[in-house]
Amino acid sequence: MVASFFAADKLLGVVRDAAIGHAFGASAALDAYYAAFELPDGLFTVVAGSAMATALIPVLSARIVRGEREAVWRLVSAVVNLALLCVMAMSAVAAIFAPQVIQALAPGFRGEQAALAARLMRLVLLQTLVSSVSGIVMSVLQAHQHFLLPAAAPISYTLGRIAGALLLAPRWGIFGLAWGGLAGTVGHFLIQVPGLIRYRARWWPTLRHPDLRPLLALMGPRVLGLGVTYVNFVLPTFLGSRLPAGAISAYEYGWRLMQFPETIIGTALGLAVFPTLAELANADDRGGLRRVASRALRLVLALAVPAGVGLLVLGRPLTALLFQRGAFDAATTDRVYAALRFFALGLVAHSALEVVSRLFYARRDMWTPFWVALGGLATNAGLGWLLLPTLAHGAIALSNSLGAGVQVVVLLAVAQRRLGGVGGRALTVSVARAALASALMGGAVMGFQGLLPGAGPLVTGVGGMAVGGATYVLAALLLGSEEILELPGLLRERR
Repeated sequence: MVASFFAADKLLGVVRDAAIGHAFGASAALDAYYAAFELPDGLFTVVAGSAMATALIPVLSARIVRGEREAVWRLVSAVVNLALLCVMAMSAVAAIFAPQVIQALAPGFRGEQAALAARLMRLVLLQTLVSSVSGIVMSVLQAHQHFLLPAAAPISYTLGRIAGALLLAPRWGIFGLAWGGLAGTVGHFLIQVPGLIRYRARWWPTLRHPDLRPLLALMGPRVLGLGVTYVNFVLPTFLGSRLPAGAISAYEYGWRLMQFPETIIGTALGLAVFPTLAELANADDRGGLRRVASRALRLVLALAVPAGVGLLVLGRPLTALLFQRGAFDAATTDRVYAALRFFALGLVAHSALEVVSRLFYARRDMWTPFWVALGGLATNAGLGWLLLPTLAHGAIALSNSLGAGVQVVVLLAVAQRRLGGVGGRALTVSVARAALASALMGGAVMGFQGLLPGAGPLVTGVGGMAVGGATYVLAALLLGSEEILELPGLLRERR
């Protein structure tokens, strides 16, 4: 169910990016727009987004299992109140010093572009206030094993940005896109209100609760870890601002195209499995943790590996098919693919990281992912800086992918030692099958494209997807892939 809603959101995301591309292409104004989100997005992520979710869900799950309803909502009230106060204070400071913030985040911006990014950032900070509350509500509903409304909420945000690009941007320019995002964020919160009503939510004007201090202690290392993740997300703007105009936008288009399958595969399964992992960890069921994590990871990789190969061999025609119109010309397509080809590896790494990292968070171990994320950051920043003169914004995509891969490998090694095995031989065999079937798939797609050298992106893109998908499924089944065999039954089970 989560994957289905995420797929719908990502399909709408393609429409959103197509609308943005038609209006702005890969331009200096769009670079400024993306730069304006860096600090507000980091503020949300650290205070009320993933940091809060990974700490709050295990604590709430324990209270919910014991039937302590009033204690649950008193804790939620304290968390919401504290998060709002923190975000309001930090947003006010950021709005005052917006020009200095933009200069630090995008040192290559000059003159009007820097001023535009500062004005946009002040508007986006309003959006962060709403999204902070909405993000906490998502975690609360997920802790209650309610996934429908949290999975549907991002669609409202995406629709708001589409409306901004189509209806407001022609009149207000890039600010129309920002106002559409603010309206979508309000919808993101409102769509979850029925869930709060269903679980009889109550609110108290309090900042105290017995679980608040342990919760903040759990958040501490996670905040530091997400601070590292935040730097990883700022790096494209920091490095890309030193490249010709449009480099940041081209990278962002590539990132979003990679995020389409990664969200459906990695994020959806990671979110769905996390409450179960938390319950098993609370019960100290190490065997259950190993089984659930191993199954989730094998399923993720069985889907992410062929998707990554698909990005590599179909990225250019699909980019042209989806976006190449209006201000988004053939040269922009080439710039986007320069990043997208390196995200093929990143798709696999980021998808696996969604599951592997949550195995540690479920056990309330926030420090291990933090130290490992530091290693990923060093890889990302070092390689990005070294390769920037050679690969331009492609270097940023490659270093991001390798940094995520380093985290997955190290976290798996640690989990293997602490839990007595997470994947073991079954994981190795599963990855080998997926890699071999994906290689056959890639060869089939390239052969199909070679037979139609003059065909347009519709034929080579959509036709290539059909050929590749059929080839992979057939090859995986012939190789005995348990994950592909289980997938239809898993989908029926979820329905």
